[in-house]
Amino acid sequence: MLVVLVCGYSVISSGHQQGLSQSTLSVISCVYGALLGMVNTMLSKRSVSRSAKAAMKTPQFAMLPVYMGLLNKLLIVGGGLAIGLVALGLEPIFVVSGYMVTQLALIWVTAKPS
Repeated sequence: MLVVLVCGYSVISSGHQQGLSQSTLSVISCVYGALLGMVNTMLSKRSVSRSAKAAMKTPQFAMLPVYMGLLNKLLIVGGGLAIGLVALGLEPIFVVSGYMVTQLALIWVTAKPS
C-alpha cells in the first residue's frame, strides 16, 4: 500500500511538471522494484524450506540450500536490477524505492507480534 502511495505521489507531482510519460516511467520503475522484492522473498522462502527438508535427511548439509539460495538471489535479483536500470532505462531511485519498501513490508509482517 505504501508503494502505491509513493507511486501515486510521484505520478501527481511529476505529471504536472514533466508530462505524463515521465510519471508513467516512475510508476513502472516503482512497480518493477516491488516485483523484484517479491521475487527475492519467494527465493528466500524456497531456500529456507529446502534447508528444512535437508536438515531432516543430512544435518551436516542443512545450510547448503540457504547458501545456494543466496547465490540464486544475487544472480536473479542483481541481474533483474541491472536489466531494469541499463536495458529498460528505468529510474534508479524508484526501482530501489519499490524494492526497499517491499523488503521493509516483509520485515514488518514477519516481526509483528500476533
